[in-house]
Amino acid sequence: MEIATLVLEYLKVILTTQVAAGATAITFFVLFKDDIKSLLKRVAKVRLPGGGEFSTTQIERDSEALQPQGEQLPTTPPDPLPLPDNLTLTPEQQKVVSEAFAAERARAELWEYRYLNYFLAHSTQLVLDWLNALPARTTTSMFDAYWLPVITSTEERRTIINALQAHSLITLSTDLIEVTHKGKAYLQWRGPLPNAT
Repeated sequence: MEIATLVLEYLKVILTTQVAAGATAITFFVLFKDDIKSLLKRVAKVRLPGGGEFSTTQIERDSEALQPQGEQLPTTPPDPLPLPDNLTLTPEQQKVVSEAFAAERARAELWEYRYLNYFLAHSTQLVLDWLNALPARTTTSMFDAYWLPVITSTEERRTIINALQAHSLITLSTDLIEVTHKGKAYLQWRGPLPNAT
């Protein structure tokens, strides 16, 4: 009877949460020791008392250790591999390369235009349509005066102009706003603006 009680006590100790968690942690570290080691070699982050944080990568530490005092590592990228001087393409190969570049350019424009449809708010799209419909360039003061009743916030009007300018849909030069070639191409691709619901 005492052996059964002793075995039961050992089982109670072995099956506690702390022992099970420790066994799981040890198993995890044994199974993934190489992955954990490579992760720790890449990034080291130390949290300091008081909320400060310090991080560095192993690559930075290795380059600092190898670098002699007073010298700096080169900041320019290495030259690309030189192409042979006798490299020529047949007209058929030139056509294939040209068509591939055109297809990639069209694919990039498609994804950029899809992003603009998603990113640009309805009011920003309306402003771009309005600017494109004007017979000549307009000033920012005319833009503000025209859109003041619809977009009452000065900050929102500035944000609209900044968003259009950031995506190269318009240019601002000496207070004049002009729709760029990219802006016109986007409007042609997008077509008529659907009504906001």
